[in-house]
Amino acid sequence: MDIKIYDKLARRYDLATKIVSFGIEEIWRKVFIKNIKKFVKNGVMIDLASATGEMSKLGFDKIYFVEPSKEMIKVMIEKFKSKGFKEEKFEVQFQERPYFKLKKENKEYIIISSTAEEFSINEKADLITAFMAFRNFDDIKRASENIDKHLKNGGYLAIVEMVKNDSLFSKLILWYMNNIVPLIAGVLVGMKEEYKLLGRSIDSLNEEKILENFKDYDILVNKKLFFPIAKMYIMRKNERENIKS
Repeated sequence: MDIKIYDKLARRYDLATKIVSFGIEEIWRKVFIKNIKKFVKNGVMIDLASATGEMSKLGFDKIYFVEPSKEMIKVMIEKFKSKGFKEEKFEVQFQERPYFKLKKENKEYIIISSTAEEFSINEKADLITAFMAFRNFDDIKRASENIDKHLKNGGYLAIVEMVKNDSLFSKLILWYMNNIVPLIAGVLVGMKEEYKLLGRSIDSLNEEKILENFKDYDILVNKKLFFPIAKMYIMRKNERENIKS
């Protein structure tokens, strides 16, 4: 992942995403949240590649947001403060990477400046989410191992990702991503070349690359979203002997 791209895009990320996806990505997120709540409604949550923190809409009381872009983190903190969250200082610094803690009533948000491959916290999650995140992982296998390490036995992993398939509609969407989206992004945010990477990242990712890392998980949901280039997966980590949760 080229973090500099997201640093540059941060202030216009939410608007640009809505425009280039014609609002579809926001619909995907609502469907994603609705499906997650069928299995788990609260607890400790980790959200990977959090961007501006939109997965806070799940409403969990304790959420760790893992985001490598410092500019995205600034936007996220401003967004949460505008909703009444107050920033607190950590008594203990977990590691060298910055952590930010915000609280509002019974809700606690902890923002970690790190990647899916490298983040480390001292507790395990009931739910880990990755919304449009896997295509940005530099090392999917290593990120998946870290996800497994931080998920409780019986916990849930929920993913939405745009993955390559051989359908005609998928090919049309990829053509749009590769040819039209960069033009729109160039006009809106002056990032034509950067948005060309989006189509390439989708083109390099297929379902097998994701699922091969979670073979011992129970797949509870595996379905296409509108458009059918997006897939949603909800998995449950099997109970394992001799592993402490």
